[in-house]
Amino acid sequence: MRTHIQLIASASLALSFAAANAADFTTRDVQFYSEAVLCSGKLFLPAGYSDSKKSAAVVLAPRSGETQTSVEKYAASLAGSGVVAMTFDYRGWGRSGGFLYFGEPVRWDDRMRFTQLSTKIDIRRKRIDPLAQTIDIRNALTYLQGDAGVDRTRLGVWGVGLSADHAMVVAAADARVKAFAAQEPTLIGKNGTKQAFKPTADQQTALIALARTGSAPKNDRAAISMNTQETKLALAEYFPAWSLDAVPAATTALFIANAGDQDVAAAAKRLKGPTETATTPDRAAAWFAKHL
Repeated sequence: MRTHIQLIASASLALSFAAANAADFTTRDVQFYSEAVLCSGKLFLPAGYSDSKKSAAVVLAPRSGETQTSVEKYAASLAGSGVVAMTFDYRGWGRSGGFLYFGEPVRWDDRMRFTQLSTKIDIRRKRIDPLAQTIDIRNALTYLQGDAGVDRTRLGVWGVGLSADHAMVVAAADARVKAFAAQEPTLIGKNGTKQAFKPTADQQTALIALARTGSAPKNDRAAISMNTQETKLALAEYFPAWSLDAVPAATTALFIANAGDQDVAAAAKRLKGPTETATTPDRAAAWFAKHL
C-alpha cells in the first residue's frame, strides 16, 4: 500500500509541475549531434521568448536508464520561471540514435578513406557510459548556445541520480556552466583521493577479454551482457566527486538531497563558489532564475 501511495504522490507532483505553468511556455522538438550521433531533445520556451530577449538556459539530464520524459516536469517549471529548458535522451536511449557497428567484416583503415561502401549496420543501445554521457550533456549545451534567443553566457545543468554527478563533472570541465543542480547525486569517490585507476584481478581479466575478443554484439542477449560488463568497468574508474575541487569559483551549485545528508554537506564545502541545499526539487527553477 505504501508503494502505491508513493506512486500516486509522484504522479501528482509530475502533473502539478506541468499544469501549474502550462500556459507559460511552449515546446519544440529538436535534434543535435553528439560525436556524429543524432540525439533527440525538446526545448521548453518561456512565454514571450524571442531572439532578441536573450534568456538563460538549462540542460536537464535524466537519471541513467531513463529518458527525457522523466525530467520534463522540471523543464516545465523552469520555462514557467522564465528560463529556457532543454531535455534530451542520451545516445542509445529513447529517441536518440545508438552506437553503430559494422554488421559484417569491412576494411576501413587509411587505405579505404576515400572509398564508398555498402554494408550492414548493427545498432547498440542501452549502454551506460559516464564519459559518453558527459559529452552528450556538453553537446546539448553547445546546441543551446546556437539558439538566437539564448544568452550564451547564462547556461546551467540539472542532473538527476548519476546524471547529477555528471553535472558536477561538466561544471568542473566546462566554464560555460554558470550554475548546476545535483539532484540525488551518488558522489562516487567522495572518500578517496585522486589516483590512477588500478583494476582488480577480475576487472583486469574482463578488460583483456574485451580488448582481445570484444567485437560488437550480434543479438540482444549479447548486447545486454556486454553493456552490463562495460558499465561496471566504466563506473569502476568514474569518480565524479574528485571533480568538485575543479569547479570554478564563479559557478553556483544547488544540491537536492535528503535533509542532513552528510555526504552532500561535505561535497558542498569543497566547492569554492556559492552553494545551497534543498530537500525537494520544487524550488530549483526559481534558484536557476536567480543565479543565471
